[in-house]
Amino acid sequence: MPTYVMLTKLPASTIQPGSSFPDLAHRVAERIKSELPQVKWGSSYAVMGRFDLVDVFEAPDNATAEQVALVIRRESGATTETMPATPWDEFLGIVGKV
Repeated sequence: MPTYVMLTKLPASTIQPGSSFPDLAHRVAERIKSELPQVKWGSSYAVMGRFDLVDVFEAPDNATAEQVALVIRRESGATTETMPATPWDEFLGIVGKV
């Protein structure tokens, strides 16, 4: 199954003191599990810089990966960028054919 990397920028209100961000994160995860059971979540990271979160997941195709992004946007008001990711060894094989 293809791997995707999603970069997410959260609205400032989502991460203010006293916000219910943990509840929001749980609700988003549950929506993805129920609406897109074919998605396999890999890992999630909080990062410093232009984006707040980096998520790695597997989805059967681009359309399903887009649905993941839409669920996150719908539930949180976040903006996302989603990219397909090629495993390093596979990429080296592609480079060797060029």
